Amino acid sequence: MTSTHAQLAYQNLRSRLIAGEFAPGSRIRYGPIGRELGISATPVREAMGLLANEGFVELVPQLGAVVRTISSDELVELYEMREAIEPYAAAKAAERASQAQIAAIERALGRMRTIAGKVAKIKNRQAGKRDTADFERADLGFHMLIIDATGNQTMVRSSESSNALVRVFAADRHAYDAAIMEATCDDHASILDGIRSKDPERARDAMQRHIASGLQLTLQEIESRETNRWEVP
Repeated sequence: MTSTHAQLAYQNLRSRLIAGEFAPGSRIRYGPIGRELGISATPVREAMGLLANEGFVELVPQLGAVVRTISSDELVELYEMREAIEPYAAAKAAERASQAQIAAIERALGRMRTIAGKVAKIKNRQAGKRDTADFERADLGFHMLIIDATGNQTMVRSSESSNALVRVFAADRHAYDAAIMEATCDDHASILDGIRSKDPERARDAMQRHIASGLQLTLQEIESRETNRWEVP
């Protein structure tokens, strides 16, 4: 059984990984994390084992925990898993979501709109690390609230992992600006409209378009970075 301190470390580190605080390839030291949380290194090590099982980190001899670096192919596979599950989940949420669940989804979208509006007022309209992290958390919350509204706990468990991993690894490949944030919010509004109006087909199609758009954006950024890497200065 996982200890209370290990659960504390697990939740803290998982949230920070999703927020992009630890870049792929970086080492996470047990001692400093333990001191931040007011616990020993032992439960932090235990938490790292849980995160390794979920695919967030690798446990490397002599180094400890290192944030995984995944290939473009693996990232595409994560998006494909989402494409297989989430449009169906959106349709089921349109059929099953309670008014309280719809209200929670609306609040998640509201948080995203607030962050996008804040970034739009910045001179270069580029999101900093804090705004990106806050936006990612709200985005993940939006998607997981929809999946939760299906009432299918097996689907919730499967989707939580793929959704979180996409955010850890895709965030390293593209930067957020106001335009991307606003487009994401507009996509989410279309999904929410389908759920709110109890229209499964509309909700499913909107989610399908949204995930396909996210994959396309990520692939474009990967291609751009690969091109820049090989350009002669």
